[in-house]
Amino acid sequence: MSISVRVYGLAAVALGVPGLVYASFAAMGLPVPPHAPGYQILAYAAAGLLVLAGLAVNIRRTAPAASLALAAFFALCVLALHVPRAFAQPTVWVSYEGVAEVMVMALGGVLAFTLVPGPGERRAAAILRIARSPFGLCLIVFGTSEYVYAAFTASLVPAWLPPSQLFWTYLTGAAQIAAGLAILTGVKARLAAILLTIMYLIFGLIVHLPRVIADPSGAGRWAENGVNLVLAGAAWVLVDCLARAGMRSRR
Repeated sequence: MSISVRVYGLAAVALGVPGLVYASFAAMGLPVPPHAPGYQILAYAAAGLLVLAGLAVNIRRTAPAASLALAAFFALCVLALHVPRAFAQPTVWVSYEGVAEVMVMALGGVLAFTLVPGPGERRAAAILRIARSPFGLCLIVFGTSEYVYAAFTASLVPAWLPPSQLFWTYLTGAAQIAAGLAILTGVKARLAAILLTIMYLIFGLIVHLPRVIADPSGAGRWAENGVNLVLAGAAWVLVDCLARAGMRSRR
């Protein structure tokens, strides 16, 4: 089984564990109001699903069902939490970023399903064709967010990194937009996915992990770290899907 699928599954575990520790959707980056009926029970259930499915993705026999379970969970979060929020706040860009973020996490599960035993080459190719467009569009949303919220994003960039925090904010925004266009058009799509995966892993090492270490009691910081890891896992899964598609086309 592909390493990327294992990384995606373990990233889901990393997202779910803080939810169990804090009994909180906020620790998983999900905008569920704390006053919602049965909040803690639902938070435990959601976090437990992420942990169990993430672990099951790493077991050959259960990987197909587990990857689809993660895809379904994230898709439900998009439809039940983020889409209504975007409709309620159509002029607030971050609501679209929320839709795009969890959509990529869901697409990661769908694409992971194509890399585990079972679906067959024809079905895997069809799924990749369908998934590429929304994946690319979501990356364009991510990149645009870096410009819309440039000041906030710059504040997350380590101050020791030359030449400036704002420079890296604009560069990473442009990189994500370029990656989205590459994946949409198919021009250097796999290279773009590889560079995207590396960029997200670097984000984890120099931005999110140090923030968690500096304040391990902050549920939001654990959520940001977990979400970034799942995005990195999804991007890595896309790399492998594109590589397999390229091999198939050369036969």
